[in-house]
Amino acid sequence: MKKLMINLTTTAFVLSASAAGAEERVTLEAKATLAHEPKVAKVVERALEYFRVHPEALDGLRTRAKTRALLPMLAAGYRYDDNALVNANARDGILPVNQFQGTTNETGRVNSISVGAVWDFRELVFNPAEVQVFGLIGVQRDVMLEVTRTYYLRKQLILRRVYEAPTDEMALAALDMRIDEFTAILDMLTGGWFTRESSGAKAED
Repeated sequence: MKKLMINLTTTAFVLSASAAGAEERVTLEAKATLAHEPKVAKVVERALEYFRVHPEALDGLRTRAKTRALLPMLAAGYRYDDNALVNANARDGILPVNQFQGTTNETGRVNSISVGAVWDFRELVFNPAEVQVFGLIGVQRDVMLEVTRTYYLRKQLILRRVYEAPTDEMALAALDMRIDEFTAILDMLTGGWFTRESSGAKAED
């Protein structure tokens, strides 16, 4: 009886060690699969740069919006006077308003250009352009949330693929397609950088 108990204990220990070894192997395989991929913070940063809504870009836009208030509004005008035409009208008895008879003997053409500048310092207090820049914060938030959500959904599917791969061929193919779908979304959000970065890191190892 004691011998039987020892055999059962030994068998259980061997099975437990075997299961632990298999679990460790799967864990190492999962880590190796994800080891070459960039961290989520780096992916988010790259996506913000791709959509031109990273913090540095928004700070630059706000600075330029404030600087705009110091710039003047320029206005230019052009005037052409033809005294010969005035003389002809005067001879025909047609005189423009504020035109005296004494100018009927004058001839010549005059071109004049005027340029002016106007400053509106009210925009130093309230600048509508700066308010428009703050509207991009919503775009920035949406990009960050979409990248983070997609990144971890894809990671969950990869872990499932490694730990509990479906035995049905169709279910397994569908799982692989979902992983490819999320990979493609991350590529679209980063301009193809995600796959290039993952492939480059894997090639270096």
